[in-house]
Amino acid sequence: MSSAPKIHRGNSVPISNDQLAALIDAHPKPSAISNYSYGTAGFRYEASLLPCVFVRMGIFAALRSASLGGEEVGVMITASHNPEPDNGMKIADSNGGMLDAAWEKHAVSLANAPTPKQALVLIDTLSKYALGRHPLAQGNPAKLPKMVVHVGRDTRSHSPPLANLVIRAALAMGATVIDHGEVSTPMLHHFVMHANGHLLPSIIPQRCNESGYYEIMALSYAALLRTGKLDGVGGKRLAHTKELVIDGACGIGALKIDTFRKIFDKLNAEGCTYGLPVLCTMNFPGEGPLNENCGAEYVQKQQLPPKLYSPEPKMLGLSKGYMTSFDGDADRVVFHFEDTQGKFHLLDGDKIAVLVSSFIQEELRCIDPNGQAVKCGVVQTAYANGSSTLYLKNVVKTNVVIAKTGVKFVHAAAHHHFDVGVYFEANGHGTVLFGPKFYDFIAAADARLRGTPRNNRANIALRRLRLLPALVNQSVGDAMSDMLLVDAILFLRGWDLNTWAQLYSDMPTRQAKVKVADRTVITTNDNETAAVSPVALQKALQSAMDAMAVEENSVDGPKPRCFVRPSGTEDAVRVYAEANTQSGADSLASEAMMLIYKLCGGVGSPPQPFISNRL
Repeated sequence: MSSAPKIHRGNSVPISNDQLAALIDAHPKPSAISNYSYGTAGFRYEASLLPCVFVRMGIFAALRSASLGGEEVGVMITASHNPEPDNGMKIADSNGGMLDAAWEKHAVSLANAPTPKQALVLIDTLSKYALGRHPLAQGNPAKLPKMVVHVGRDTRSHSPPLANLVIRAALAMGATVIDHGEVSTPMLHHFVMHANGHLLPSIIPQRCNESGYYEIMALSYAALLRTGKLDGVGGKRLAHTKELVIDGACGIGALKIDTFRKIFDKLNAEGCTYGLPVLCTMNFPGEGPLNENCGAEYVQKQQLPPKLYSPEPKMLGLSKGYMTSFDGDADRVVFHFEDTQGKFHLLDGDKIAVLVSSFIQEELRCIDPNGQAVKCGVVQTAYANGSSTLYLKNVVKTNVVIAKTGVKFVHAAAHHHFDVGVYFEANGHGTVLFGPKFYDFIAAADARLRGTPRNNRANIALRRLRLLPALVNQSVGDAMSDMLLVDAILFLRGWDLNTWAQLYSDMPTRQAKVKVADRTVITTNDNETAAVSPVALQKALQSAMDAMAVEENSVDGPKPRCFVRPSGTEDAVRVYAEANTQSGADSLASEAMMLIYKLCGGVGSPPQPFISNRL
């Protein structure tokens, strides 16, 4: 079912500076790169450009562990939803989340040090910092705190040699390396979070390896389904949701979800579970190009069904009424289906956020009708569809915070603002974070409800809420965890995807980008919903939005909206527009593109407007 990780013990004494310099010099910085940048989730480039970074980040990860007093950290080798020729690295901090923002700058400085000598200066600085945090070790490198680095990789052909560079460098520093081999990104984050067990809430069982990951999720999920027997509301597996078809993006997720399939098949055969679907996995590694015309990124951005590369017999007799798509490293998931007329329908991260947050708040209110004990909310970005935001505020009646684009920003905002914080970017990356007040609430409810009937609605809610922190991967978005969570909610409500889709209708949108001479001329406010400079830009955009609102007679419903933001990787400005009609969104985006071209130093020919028929 899963293989045990390989444990490598590092040097008892770190290697000399000369040896370290030779290791770094063996993998010089390529001339094609002026500066490596650390994106939302780490370094990501064409694979041949990365050996330099991977050696240095193996060293860096060991030092990060030392600086935390030996708490275990992780390195995941993946380029997520990017094409197969690309690769990259995500660093997991000891809490299982992404690298602390204050340490990103150290990672970037080390990756970009022009020479081994300059890299050694930075390594020495970080080493002294680690020693300074632990005075008993000062002046004696052999007394550095223990260092433990977990390493995982996706299915790309160049991931094994890149992983070996990380392992070799971390071992040279004296770290212990736990090599998990091929795993999904969220699995690696889960291993790190659980390895530092003192950081886990007591309600979550500690499971540090792959078999434990499957166990904790499968059992929590099955137990959540079983609560459907108690309330008599949902808890029925509809005929067209008995088989869940999963597009694995020809990546690691297909391999790992297949293990869940085997677990569920066995449990169903034994007759000891309740309501488990048959998981039908498609698009395994090697059956098609990674992420090409399939996977969550393609399905969500193109709003098209995935190409199914798996041999045809695997699809015979299966319905397309209940489907999901993962991305290449299985940290994103979107749902989709074809109706009886063959029309494609997408349920993206916005729809997931609405479903999950409404379910959690409904269960909380069964215990606390006034909703005062636990502060719940949803974090969105400016890219969230306006209809979802209005639904959350007006129907779910939950708090909504808009954060800067990027999972590290929405994750931090969910921690900061809420006791139960839900976030899902439109691309399907998201999770639920449970804070200390939530666990206190559960403990108090457990004491108060002890001895009451099992089918008491408050007791059912308590059982469900107790299961969620184990089922949900709180360290990072997890396609497998999120898929099981959504399926359980649909099952408990007796819904299919069409019922879920009908909660609200998305506003039509249009996205584009405009090339400019220098993207730094554009700055935005903190959550990127408005341009700050050039000063004239936001005023002109607002006039365009106001004019579109009048044209579409947007009085009571969602208002037309448009924002622009500089690209993080190229001299271009990204445009997002939404309106009550597709022609309105197209027109608003076209006007924004022309404003950027005129006011922000557009290059090349003027952007061509989007053409659509006015209805």
